[in-house]
Amino acid sequence: MPSAIFGLSLSVVTASFQGPASVRAFAMIPAMRRSSEVIMAFDYSGIPSFEAVQLQRIARRVNELLPTVIPIIVQIGEHLAEAKAMIPHGHFGAYCKDEMDICNKSAQNYMNLAKLARTRDPGDLAKLPARAAYKLAAKDTPETVISEVLSEVRAGRSITEEEVKERIGRAKGKRPTLDTLEVDKIAALLLESLDAGGVREVESFLRCASKATIKALSGRLREALDVDNGPPTRNAH
Repeated sequence: MPSAIFGLSLSVVTASFQGPASVRAFAMIPAMRRSSEVIMAFDYSGIPSFEAVQLQRIARRVNELLPTVIPIIVQIGEHLAEAKAMIPHGHFGAYCKDEMDICNKSAQNYMNLAKLARTRDPGDLAKLPARAAYKLAAKDTPETVISEVLSEVRAGRSITEEEVKERIGRAKGKRPTLDTLEVDKIAALLLESLDAGGVREVESFLRCASKATIKALSGRLREALDVDNGPPTRNAH
């Protein structure tokens, strides 16, 4: 999405939009936080008190704005669908690129999500990450997957893009990839070895960690294994 879109005041756009009733309903969605976020607490001890207060204020504001991201994308999708109906066949992509710097794929994602929002609970969709919502709203996503994912979101679960992709693949009868099998294996190992608090901590870390951070963790684990399983000492002759 172009930076110009995210540069808008999300609250202003949401409040001023006068679209279909199903879309306007988004404006009434209260700020939400995932249940897993309740246990998260950033350590401000090394930060000056004034800046810590500012950082906490920023976090609160971002948490207020996050639930409005999907609603605004839906609004954009509604506008684009209206425009597409007026443009000669084959020229819509050029219109999006020239006028709004939006690629055709992004425009289609926005319109698909807007279409899904007409038949599904706006509050449930607003809890999804954008990429997960795009996958869910794709034209070839089975209805069973849509219902299943939104039901779990409604119950408080955090659903990622990868989870949506895996569910779509299973519903279409695709065999799980090696990566998926490895993920299942590691997940089972963690669930068996850690208590609920430990699992939440690992899940929170993996969800937010960068590739470099995960690579660093892998290095630490290898170091620990090298210490515990070093080369055997040769017997003196």
